[in-house]
Amino acid sequence: MKTWKLLSLSLALGAGVLWAFMACGDLWADQPAKKRLALVPFQLERSGAALVRCRACGNVHQAGAIEGDPAENLTRIAWDLLLEQEKDYEFINPGQVEGVYQSLLAKKIDTDILPLIKALGQALKADGVVWGEVFRFEERRGSAFAIDRPASVSLDLHLMRVSDGTLVWKGQFSETQKSLSENLFQLGETTRRGLRWMTAEELARSGLKNMTRDFPGPSLLQ
Repeated sequence: MKTWKLLSLSLALGAGVLWAFMACGDLWADQPAKKRLALVPFQLERSGAALVRCRACGNVHQAGAIEGDPAENLTRIAWDLLLEQEKDYEFINPGQVEGVYQSLLAKKIDTDILPLIKALGQALKADGVVWGEVFRFEERRGSAFAIDRPASVSLDLHLMRVSDGTLVWKGQFSETQKSLSENLFQLGETTRRGLRWMTAEELARSGLKNMTRDFPGPSLLQ
């Protein structure tokens, strides 16, 4: 009799565990998949013109020299800042994005930026693609405390919804750093940055940080 009671108890416990496992499985199955997001390396717009219109959104930028090759570092900074936002995206590996991007460029799929970005997103099975363009990247001349020329940066960021190729968000930053006495209205921003002259990369990071604070959540990619 005791053996039958123990067997019945074991079966009941086993059934309970199985039911709980199946219930958890149903809950997991009901969770929507995260939206997949790809970040494309920054594009450098070296046109030589004084004013340049963005190929993606039409915004006009005051152009200038692009000194060195800031694309890799700016892409890394944007990647880190987007991750910090914790917007519940699934971020596609940057190496994978770079490989597919270079493959599409080599095949000359499309020279127009918007069809190219959409093709990239489709190839990666991404829901959204982020990319930026640099129009001016002029390094400071001098040190953090004494300069002959301040850093000057102009760039933007875009987010495309891959399903229909719609540009659903954009951000723009353009600044030539000024001293506090030249721009008292920026007292708060100057204090946050520190009372010093920034490098072009530091200035760009500040601009990207402000832009990514407004980066939208996955709902725009539905």
